[in-house]
Amino acid sequence: MKTTRLLSVSPVHSSPARLLSRRERHSAAVRQRLFDAAMHLVAQHGFQATTVEEITQAADVGKGTFFNYFPSKEELLNLFGEIRLGKVRAALEAAEEGRESIEKILRRLELALAEAPGRSGELARSIILTLLSSETVRLRGCARLKQAQTMFTRIFALGQKRGEVRRDIAAADLARFLKESHFGAFLLWSLEPAGTLAAAVNRSFEHFWGFAAAQPRARAKKGDRQ
Repeated sequence: MKTTRLLSVSPVHSSPARLLSRRERHSAAVRQRLFDAAMHLVAQHGFQATTVEEITQAADVGKGTFFNYFPSKEELLNLFGEIRLGKVRAALEAAEEGRESIEKILRRLELALAEAPGRSGELARSIILTLLSSETVRLRGCARLKQAQTMFTRIFALGQKRGEVRRDIAAADLARFLKESHFGAFLLWSLEPAGTLAAAVNRSFEHFWGFAAAQPRARAKKGDRQ
C-alpha cells in the first residue's frame, strides 16, 4: 500500500554542524514510514480499528520493528502532538523575529494545525477519542497544551507591545480564548465534516481576530466620542 505523507517527523535531534550517520538516517526513514503509514490508515479506518500489524505491513517493515520506535500504538498520537507543539514553537520564533505581523503568523499557524487532522473526519475523531480514553495520551496532551498556552501568551504579549493586539485583555486570556476557539472549530467539524477543517478554523480565527486585534486609532477616537 502506498502511504500518504501527512507530517514530517524529526526523530533525531542534532546540531546543524553534525551530519547524521547512515544508521541514523536509516532509523529516521523507518520511523517516518511507520508514522506516515499509521496516519494514513487511521484517516481511513480510525485509531482503534488500525492494528500494529497493518501499520508495519503498510510501511513494509517487520511487525517487531514497530516497537523499536514506538513503545505502544498510543505513542503515535503523542508524537502527533509533539509535531503540533513544534509548529507553535516555530510561530513564537517567527513572532520574536518581528518580520511578520502577529495576525499573519497566527493565521498561518491555525491553518498548519488544521492540515493533518483535516485529512478526514475519521482521523479527527480518533484523535479526540484517544485523548479522552487513554490516560497516558490525555496527561501528555494536557502537558503540551500548557506549553502551547505559554508560547501563545508570549506571542500575544509581543503583539500588545507592538500595538497589534488589544491591551485591555491579558495576553494569557487571549491565548486561552484562541485555544478554545480552535478546539471548538475542530470538535464541531469532526462531528460533521462539512467542507474542510481549514475553512472551519479560518472562519473561527476571523471572529477571534476581530475581537483580539487592536482597534485602529480613528475607530477608537470615534468610539470615545460616542
